[in-house]
Amino acid sequence: MKVEDIKAYCLSKWKAYEDYPFGDIPICYKLNGKVFAQIYPNPGDYKITLKCTADAGQFYRQVYPGIVVRGYHCPPVQQPYWNTIYLDNFSDEELFNMIDHAYDTILHSFSKKVQKQILAADEIEIRPIRREEYPLLTDFLYDAIYFPEGAVGPPREIIEQPELAVYIADFGQPDDLCLVAESYGHIIGAVWTRILAGEIKGYGNIDNHTPEFAISVKKDFRQQGIGSKLMQEMIALLKSNGYEKTSLSVNKDNYAYQMYQKLGFQVVKEQDEDYLMVLKLREQ
Repeated sequence: MKVEDIKAYCLSKWKAYEDYPFGDIPICYKLNGKVFAQIYPNPGDYKITLKCTADAGQFYRQVYPGIVVRGYHCPPVQQPYWNTIYLDNFSDEELFNMIDHAYDTILHSFSKKVQKQILAADEIEIRPIRREEYPLLTDFLYDAIYFPEGAVGPPREIIEQPELAVYIADFGQPDDLCLVAESYGHIIGAVWTRILAGEIKGYGNIDNHTPEFAISVKKDFRQQGIGSKLMQEMIALLKSNGYEKTSLSVNKDNYAYQMYQKLGFQVVKEQDEDYLMVLKLREQ
């Protein structure tokens, strides 16, 4: 992998930044003052050193002996918590996984209070999704699936089931609308509406001309009011497009149910596990 690709991936992490505390080399990437990656772009000695937990570090060294080694520049007491990876012919996908782990290890090294400050999305732009961003809806659809706190989430393949896939398949049809929440260059939430009245109907379908909501905010950024902002903007957009009402389905245990109530949605049908809710957009 090229140096520029690695640099771009490191900088794609939330609030990560580039620094040169030791001179031109290594190129360091930090989060809130702590290094999670160091790139050594030397011809013939191309490598990167990444932060890790002791267990993960040992695992990677066993899987890639001689290619992944203890952080060569670190004092012995620190070496179990850093890995140096020699990058010639190393898997791009595996490297990205290791950078993800390095970033997450640093993030979770901070106190809960500091983590909350780091993850605060204090500069949010709500805007229409761009066509080239449609593939992001795959991740947002999966994140929108409700499961209780602490429970193991379903496999990602679940979104391939027809009753879920219909929410994003061939997105961009005439009645499809989508807004995203962007902060610091990251898309952290999305809300979209579709009329799902075909052979496979949406869980919140009430008729053949009412758009149904789907909304998702990345886990790290929930309970910051982002979902409410997305919903309010979409409601305004639906009104401006002349729709009379909109609908959604929500699990009875989902905390988002209270948000929908505050926005004016009303329960029109109670089912075994969820509520069917409707919001009137125009007075009849």
